[in-house]
Formats: sequence, C-alpha cells, structure tokens
Amino acid sequence: MSPFAGAFSTRRAIGAIGLAVAVGLTEGLTLLLLLPLLQLAGVPVQGNVGNISRSLASAFLKIGLQPTLITVLLMYVVLTSLQATLTRMKTIADTLAIQEYTFGLRTRLYSSIARAQWLVLSRIRTSDFTFALTTAIDETENGAGNLLFFIANSFIAFVYIGLAFRVSPEMSAIVTGTAAVLLLGERAATLLGLKRGAKVTSTTNELYATASEQLGGLKTAKSYGQEERHLALFLDIGANVNAARLALTKTFTALRWRTTIGSVLALSVILYLAVDRLRLPTAAILLLLFLFSRLVPRLVGLQQTFQQILSSVPALQTIEQLIRECENAPERPDGEQATISLGNAIELREVSFSYLNPEDVSHLSSVTMRIPAGRTTAIVGPSGAGKSTIADILLGLIRPYDGAVLVDGVTLDQAHLRAWRSQIGYVAQDTFLFNETIRYNLDWAKPGASESEMIEALDHASALDYVSRLPDGIDTVIGERGVRLSGGERQRLSLARALLRSPRLLLLDEATSALDSENEERIYSAIGRLHGEMTIVIITHRLSTIRNADMIHVLDGGKLVASGTWEKLVSGNNPRFREMCRAQGIVVFFA
Repeated sequence: MSPFAGAFSTRRAIGAIGLAVAVGLTEGLTLLLLLPLLQLAGVPVQGNVGNISRSLASAFLKIGLQPTLITVLLMYVVLTSLQATLTRMKTIADTLAIQEYTFGLRTRLYSSIARAQWLVLSRIRTSDFTFALTTAIDETENGAGNLLFFIANSFIAFVYIGLAFRVSPEMSAIVTGTAAVLLLGERAATLLGLKRGAKVTSTTNELYATASEQLGGLKTAKSYGQEERHLALFLDIGANVNAARLALTKTFTALRWRTTIGSVLALSVILYLAVDRLRLPTAAILLLLFLFSRLVPRLVGLQQTFQQILSSVPALQTIEQLIRECENAPERPDGEQATISLGNAIELREVSFSYLNPEDVSHLSSVTMRIPAGRTTAIVGPSGAGKSTIADILLGLIRPYDGAVLVDGVTLDQAHLRAWRSQIGYVAQDTFLFNETIRYNLDWAKPGASESEMIEALDHASALDYVSRLPDGIDTVIGERGVRLSGGERQRLSLARALLRSPRLLLLDEATSALDSENEERIYSAIGRLHGEMTIVIITHRLSTIRNADMIHVLDGGKLVASGTWEKLVSGNNPRFREMCRAQGIVVFFA
C-alpha cells in the first residue's frame, strides 16, 4: 500500500476510484464502437473481432436500435459526452480528496506541534517546522494526486488490455509480457529516484533553515559588512538544491526515454508478427493498433507517475517523523483537567533540571524557594545562572527532573497546566507581537475583552499616553513584531497585554534587559503600582531594578546561593551578591 493511502478519507477515496472505474468502462465502450464503424465501412470482421461485433449488434437490437451509421455515431456522441461528464466529476472528486488529505495532514502536524512539550520543540529548528508545514506538505499533495492518477490510469490500462485479449490473446500476451519485462528492468532507476527524491527534500529543508537564520541576522550581517558572505552561503546551498532537482529530473527523463523507445521497438516487432506471421484479419490489426497506440503511452505514463509518487515519499516521511516526535511527548494528557489556584504561595522544593539529560544538573541543582502570593519576588543572577529555566518551570513549559513545584500545596503537573496558565501574565525579553492593530494584539490575550478593559490595561502599563498619540489610536497597525513602535513602547504594550488577563501571577523574564534606563523606569513604575494586587516575579540580572522587591533570590551556576530582602542581602556578607553589585556599579557597604 502506498504511504499516502492511509491519510485519505475512505468515502472520498471510494468515490474517486468509483468514478475512475466508470470513466474506464465508458472509454472501453467507446473503443468497441470502432468495430461496427469498421464493418459499416466495408472492412471484413472475422474471428474474435467478429464475435465481439456480433455481440455489439445484438446489444443494439435489444435496446431497439439498428446498428446503422447514424445510430453508431449517435451512440459514440452519447458515450463520449458521458465520458467527458464522468471525467469532470472525477477531476472534482480527486481535487476534493486531495484537499481533504492535505488539510488533514497539515492539521495533524500543526496540532501535534502545538500540543507537544516545550522541551521537545526547543530541540527542533523552527525552519524544520516551517518547511514541513509548507513545502513538504505541497510535495505530499503532489504525491497524493499522482496516486489517484495512477489508480485511475491503471484501471483504464486494464480495460485496454482486456479488450486486446478479446481480440487476440496471443498478441496481447506478447505485449503484456514485453511491458512487464521493460518495467521490471527499471527497478534500479526506481530506487535511484527514491534516493534522489530524499536528496531534494533534505537540501530544500536546509535552504529553508539557512534563509530563516540569515534573514533573522541580516541586520547584524549588514553592520559587519558580511552581506556577500551571507549571499555566497545562500547561493551555495541554492546550487545544491538545483543540482538535486536536476538529478531527479534526469532520472525521470532517462526512464521515460528508455521506456518509450523500448515500447515503440517492441510494438513495431509485434505488429510485424501480427501482419506477416500470424496474418491476423485487417479489422483485428486495426483495432489492436488503435488499442496499443493508446496503451503504450499510458503504461509509460504510469511508470513515470510511480516514480513521482516515490520521489514524494521522503517529504511525507519528514512530516510523519515530526508528528511522531511531537505526539510521543504531549504536554497535556487527554481527559479532564484538574483545577488549581494561587492564593498562598508557590514553592520550589529541591528542583533539579537539565536540558541535556537527567544526570547532568548543571542548569538547576536542588533549588528550593518560596514565592508568596501578593508579593513581589525577584530572581537574580548572571547569565547562565538558571533564571530563565526557573521561569520556564513556573510557566509549566518544562518539568523538573527531580523535586516538585507546588501551588498552595498542590503539585503542579500536566493535569493542572490549563488551569494554571489561565492565571499567568507573561512578559518576555523578546516581545511577541502580531503585524496587526493594538486592539488585535490585546484581544489575542483575552478574546472578547471590551475596549474599556483594554484602555485600563494600557493605562496600568503606562502605555495609554503613547497609544493615544498614534494615528489611529488603539486601531493602529504596528507592523511585523511591532516594528513601528520603539523598544520601550513594544514592551509596555506586552505588559498591557499580560495585565489584561487579570493574572494572579505576573512573570517578567528579563523583560527590560534590552531597554534604556528611562524606558526601564517606566516599566517598573507601572509594575510598582501593582504591588500587593497580584503576585509578581521579576527575573533579571540588573540589581538596580529590584530594590523594592519583597524577596530576592540569588542564583549562581544553577544553585540558590542567597535569599533575603535588599537590606538583608546588602547588610550580609554574601560574596556572590557583593561581586554582582560591584560589577554593576552599585555602591553598598557590606558588613
């Protein structure tokens, strides 16, 4: 069975195949009408051909028609019109089946991605997903279309072969055997086509990855004067794609060239035998010539279509592999989701984690901390200390290998994720905004929010002032990733979006690290006004921004090395906190 077959709707597939059978039968009946036409033209009809002709004449008489030239031609017009109608219906049915197949495969792929664990997704290039959802899906769509074409034309070819055997079993056996030998002789080319199809898929995927990376870093490349180096790399990979596609095309054309020439030679020899040796009747020779002239190109086309199906298999395998990887690591189990609510505290108890393997705990090692509800907690440390890892654990994006996260004494596990995330407002360093209006970006966080709620959220985030000055206010389109706004404006809009959700937990993960001091002050002034209204967790490496936090936890090398208020840490004698203060130019006097 073709690897494409399992994804087709049974109803659609049966309908398309049924219409293909009807088209084949109608075409066969149309061809049989050549016999009474030959007979009416005065060509002697004898032997097997005569038997078929007498059966047709009997069929005409049973429906009350005399096999005259007019009635035969009228029947030919009727059957041809019916064949054209069925062909049109079949084309539409094929299109519907292919569209349903493509939509189902794309939906299954995207659903598996959206529902997979974040740790699995973080290990796969974004460009791999983009390639699979676009180009690879298109390739499999072509493969699915070729599969339906192959099935339909195979049946029509069988109709031709069946008619040919009725006319001359000996000649038809020779033709069929010759075709089988020609097709079997191309097994090596078939395997080569599969291999070269895989090469096209892999090189095209690499082109996607390179384009994604280079467009993302184009600003840096231009600032370094490295545009030509980027261009050279891109052209090199593009040349690899062209070479792979050319090699695949050469495989197809070479196969068609050999099959066409071999078929023509074989047909010529067979017709010579039919005329000079077997001395078949004229009518039989004419009918066989007509049948074989249609059959041979169809067999050649079937061989090429089969090659094209095989060349699409690697793209389908790429998609199925991604689906398996994602479906094997679902984020949330099926079934009823448990409720959870933050009213007292979040606790991390002996939490350890590694992005590599459970034995390597270099990212987090036995971290225990308490985040009281309604307070502001800061988690600080240098780059690589494990701050963002804790953020991901609090969001439920990753699960600790050891230890547990508790919310009001309830262990946060997969069954609680939906309820837990509905209570979180998250602001990251890399602001995610749509190329849409401000209203759309806010509504995305809380569908159905009223304009008054949006205005209130913008006001709390110190964003209302600049939004009101925009040309269309809240309905201003902000460009891709908010490019029409400044960095500070984007971050305040992101904060407003988080606040619109009325979260119990507001989590800021290095949210101001890329901002200047003035914009940073605006953000933290807005956050300061929320003190006591919600639980706030600030993850940062800048100590100057967390002086007013109720509790500060200091991380270093994946370990918790100090905890306390600003006053306690300043008056204490923690060497790591002291080094961080001095490195950032913060003058304090340690005990």
